[in-house]
Amino acid sequence: MASIKRATVAWKAAAPFWQDMPIARVDIKSAEDYRQRRAHCKAITVRNELAVIRAALNWAEKQKLIKKAPFIQMPPIPASNVGHLSKAEFRRLLDHAQAPHIRIFLQLAVGTGARTNALLDLTWDRVDFERGVITLNPQDRVQTSKYRATVPMNAQLRTALQEAKEGALSDYVVEHGRDRVASIKNGFKAAARRAGLTATPHMLRHSAAVWMAMENVPFSQIAQFLGHTDSRITERVYARFSPSFLSNAAEALTW
Repeated sequence: MASIKRATVAWKAAAPFWQDMPIARVDIKSAEDYRQRRAHCKAITVRNELAVIRAALNWAEKQKLIKKAPFIQMPPIPASNVGHLSKAEFRRLLDHAQAPHIRIFLQLAVGTGARTNALLDLTWDRVDFERGVITLNPQDRVQTSKYRATVPMNAQLRTALQEAKEGALSDYVVEHGRDRVASIKNGFKAAARRAGLTATPHMLRHSAAVWMAMENVPFSQIAQFLGHTDSRITERVYARFSPSFLSNAAEALTW
């Protein structure tokens, strides 16, 4: 579903340039012209758009609608920049988080790997202490490309949540007074500044994934934790943090 949606979005962006172009004009130069036209976009966005055009041309060739699909030069896959905190840095950040709602957010963020909005939406009825799981997706929310998983809680997170539950004044896990927290940006920024760190809330999701990779957790499990529908994405982004990734291949290179 996510890949179909991504392809639809890519086609809507690419269509104005490509849809009326004669096949004879589709070549390396036209692809470069398109890249220049979309220079204001991220490289991966342009790559996805060109991939849709290439797929359409290949399909047309297989259906014998055209003799041969023109060659489309694809831009390289950009290197992933995974900003994350070490565990020591995270502990420092947590130590400098003064407000209770920022502290519980930080612990939930690394304990679940969830996105910020999913955590701000989290209510106590979806924290199952008996089963030891947290259901991040509300019952009335349709799953989207930003899939919200059901994840287990470890002992540290369980303790933090039990303490927060004892003082809860509302249905929301991350609360300020009796209200749902609309944004944690300011509180997070203040804690990061006091800790001497350059960090964003989304970095905690990356941190959770990196920590799991460093402990050689299988990428299929990391993908499920993060709500990725395709573990290949997870592997491509986080494989370099796994000590055992490609270790068998390296062992074959002895002399």
